[in-house]
Amino acid sequence: MELSQIPRDKREWLEWNAKVACERARELERAGDYEGARAALGKLWTRIGDRPAVDELTPETRAEVLLRVGALFGWLGGVKQIPGAQEFARDLLTESITLFESLNLRDKRAEAMTDLALCYWRSGAQDDGRALFQQALETAQTAETKLRTLTSASTVEISSGRFPEALALLNDAAEFLEEVKDEASHGCYHSQRGSAYISLGGRENLDQGLIEYSVASMHFANAGHVRYQARVENNLGFTLVEMGRTTEALTHLDKARAIFVSLKDSGSVAQVNETRARVFLAEKRLAEAERAILNAITVLEQGDDASLLAEALTTQGSIFAGGGKYENARKAFQRASEVSVAAGESHLAAIAQLRMLEEMGSVLSREELLSAYRSADQYVGDRASHFELERLRNCRRIVLDNIEDLHGIEGKLIGGTLEEQKNHFEARLIARALERGNGSITRAARELGVSHSGLLKILDGRQSKTLGGVRSPKRVRHKSWNMRRGV
Repeated sequence: MELSQIPRDKREWLEWNAKVACERARELERAGDYEGARAALGKLWTRIGDRPAVDELTPETRAEVLLRVGALFGWLGGVKQIPGAQEFARDLLTESITLFESLNLRDKRAEAMTDLALCYWRSGAQDDGRALFQQALETAQTAETKLRTLTSASTVEISSGRFPEALALLNDAAEFLEEVKDEASHGCYHSQRGSAYISLGGRENLDQGLIEYSVASMHFANAGHVRYQARVENNLGFTLVEMGRTTEALTHLDKARAIFVSLKDSGSVAQVNETRARVFLAEKRLAEAERAILNAITVLEQGDDASLLAEALTTQGSIFAGGGKYENARKAFQRASEVSVAAGESHLAAIAQLRMLEEMGSVLSREELLSAYRSADQYVGDRASHFELERLRNCRRIVLDNIEDLHGIEGKLIGGTLEEQKNHFEARLIARALERGNGSITRAARELGVSHSGLLKILDGRQSKTLGGVRSPKRVRHKSWNMRRGV
């Protein structure tokens, strides 16, 4: 039916109903109640994956409905891990932007561009998201839209490892805080500052991050935003893991997980499970760590967010390496790197390669060591931060030390009989396995392919003199290089 054919009273009713529905949906979406926002749209959007019913609306109202449905489907796609959701959301948002531009509604156009940028970010297209955020900022008219755009833009920089750039955006956003009275906007701002500080690392930054998260939690509580409070709980848990306070971390993570389960937010539950896996790894509860990270990966594989999947795979690699399952660890690290590269996330690809070098350098072959280091160097690129260059430098030392050790074997033949040569190299192999296993007889035996009792027999027998003084080496704890993102 053409717009001109609709009776005036019906047309006015349709317009009024659509505007009220969009206003309510926007409030609920910003509160994190995505299902509530969907219900508020009523007959305008009856089924996920379908276009909203906008044919009988005026261009301005049609643009508003397209914006609300596009933004909401972008969030729902992340929550429910719906394949193709971000692409569908992008199409609706692009259509709304075109309409707002034709109507010269600059602030609404900026709002839609910010949501479009978030869709690109969720899909791993960081550069596209960054460019759209810049355009949105140049177009925005009100303090509220500028604050939201700058706060959201910091998400891209944090997930790309550009933490000083994220803080610079948030510093620019601070000038609009006094003009905006919305509690949720303040909560999002402080939550992002918390994530940026935590990602920078160091005790002072971690302490500042905890302060920012506490302020964010207060604002979300005042706004009644349960989902966002759960996000802060997850980020608090992540921070406490970094500080070695694992018992406290689990308390926050269990609270966050319970909220997300009640909201049927499988994507956020998966992210909490990834953080819980880090806690279990730190506490050497490896079986629980493996279960938690597998649950996370199984869910994240179904969605479009390659960045989160890459982070989870890297964590899985660390868990396997911690348990001496080196082949499984190698595959997890490599897959994390491949997923990151495919999504244009070279920063995360570098993390996976460097983590593999740090945690498995002594068990990799010469070719594997060189390949991992070269890949990491390539992925870090020309825009590396001081922290990234320091990490790369440390891994170069790991590679050189292990290559020299591998070459040294050839120069350490002792001469003598075949039996003497065999015992000599057996002692070296056992010593290296014990070192890699932090002195654990069980791990060393597993690596060498012998039983626990069999290795003990060797150590107490023919190698008792050679290896009698072997002690458990001190394990070096490498700082996590993964960042915490908004869940």
